[in-house]
Amino acid sequence: MTTTPTPASVRYLDLLSRAAAHVEANLDAALDADLLARQAAMSRHHFHRVFHAYFGLTVGGYVTWRRLRRACELLAAQRSAPVLETAQAVGFESAQALAKAMRRELGTTPTAVRDGNEPAWARFFAQRHIPDESGAPGEPAMRPLQPRWVEAPALDALTATGRGMTQGTMTRAAQQAFGELWPALLAEGLAPRVTHTIATMPEEPQGPEDADCRILVGALFGHSLPEGRGEPARPQAALGGSLAWWHLPAGRYAVFTHVGAYTGLHSMWKAIYRHWLPATGYATRDVPGFDLYLDDPRGTPEAQLRTHLYLPLQ
Repeated sequence: MTTTPTPASVRYLDLLSRAAAHVEANLDAALDADLLARQAAMSRHHFHRVFHAYFGLTVGGYVTWRRLRRACELLAAQRSAPVLETAQAVGFESAQALAKAMRRELGTTPTAVRDGNEPAWARFFAQRHIPDESGAPGEPAMRPLQPRWVEAPALDALTATGRGMTQGTMTRAAQQAFGELWPALLAEGLAPRVTHTIATMPEEPQGPEDADCRILVGALFGHSLPEGRGEPARPQAALGGSLAWWHLPAGRYAVFTHVGAYTGLHSMWKAIYRHWLPATGYATRDVPGFDLYLDDPRGTPEAQLRTHLYLPLQ
């Protein structure tokens, strides 16, 4: 069923500013993602992605950046203060932890900054800007995003889990998950009953080589989302390994179409969160988005692969 939604308007920059202000006021405290998502009155699923789209940094990366900048300010202004005192003032548990972060992120040390050997320490902190419609450096140009609207029933997907982003893509992890899922479907006699294969990433990657980032690859049964017909089903299946059922609540989705290699899906999701969502002001639901694969990659040229991207909206 295709519908035109009534906007649930959200000013994303205002909400993210609340989270950023909380970071500034509490650099010496624990700043986990759940807490900052609550400050922004957003679900964790979408907070990470919208935050990354606006600031060009993961939430964790932004917190580290702000802590290191404040540490440099304190070290340069209070050169007689112990490094441990500065470290604890910006949320590091020890002088060693601060030094490790500064070497990793800035290529310098607390001692060098404190002793004045890095008089231009501010050069380490390039000013961050909200990305404009031209996209981030290196991001491919995107066509105008024009979704269709779908009201979907509650669905259950039988999923397998793959882990690890490699060189900015989840291709290897997706292959790992599919390599577990499909033999299980064949063994259970469920392969002929699969209506769609889908995938979702429950967490935002923390970098192009995030070894812990997960992707769930799953099978839907009974209902055709593109056609809006058929009764959803949850057949009996033996669960082992990483196999599990993932529940998708009923609700409204904006559905975007991607044509091309699966390696381009992550860039399209970033464009949706960077451009389309803030421009429209729609409010997201507390449910992860997912990809729905329309073509069999074994018999379809890579450039012609069609994928639907489902963004859950209120």
